[in-house]
Amino acid sequence: MFWDISIEDNHYDIKYLIKSYGITDQIFNYESLTLVKGYIDNNQLRPLSYKSKTKSTRQDVYTNILFNKDGTIKDFDISKEISKDQLDLQNKILEKFLYFTDPVSQLSQYFLYNTNSDRLIIDGLNIYQLKKNNISSATLRDDKSDIHDDQVKKIILSFPFFEGIHKIDKKNNLNEIHMIYKDLDKFLLPIQFNIFSKKFNAKLFLKNHKVSE
Repeated sequence: MFWDISIEDNHYDIKYLIKSYGITDQIFNYESLTLVKGYIDNNQLRPLSYKSKTKSTRQDVYTNILFNKDGTIKDFDISKEISKDQLDLQNKILEKFLYFTDPVSQLSQYFLYNTNSDRLIIDGLNIYQLKKNNISSATLRDDKSDIHDDQVKKIILSFPFFEGIHKIDKKNNLNEIHMIYKDLDKFLLPIQFNIFSKKFNAKLFLKNHKVSE
């Protein structure tokens, strides 16, 4: 996992990369790159553009979303082929809920301000809400990161609201996400993500980090 957040004059750029490696890469090659640009308003990350592309052994997919400053959708383009009925449902849902952020901006907002977004999250196929539950301390038992500290903190992220954009009553396969981090005073440094799903469980490890003023 590679996460690069640049902030200048209340504007931010995020580069977020997830890539398989080692034995996992030989079994299932996977790479997901997401680029986000936006601005910061009252400790809320407001995206203006969200571009995500995923390559794997099974498929190549992309999502491109442009946002207006108020959080409404300006332009929406995904690789998935959708029917006219699905397009009508998509437009109906976007008009109903109106104001959105993206998943990478929301997760980055936890690092910087430790706050939930006041908008729903859109990822191209679904809209949902993340809600955090802080746990004061935890013990890090995995040592696959270059950043190692037995005593860390943890945030549990749950999904109080979830809805598919192209399918009515779509079920959410994700149960919850555990974010394990170190508190560096100025921001939270994510060390590990534990993802719990109905189909699989996964762990993402931060390999190293660098902070520049």
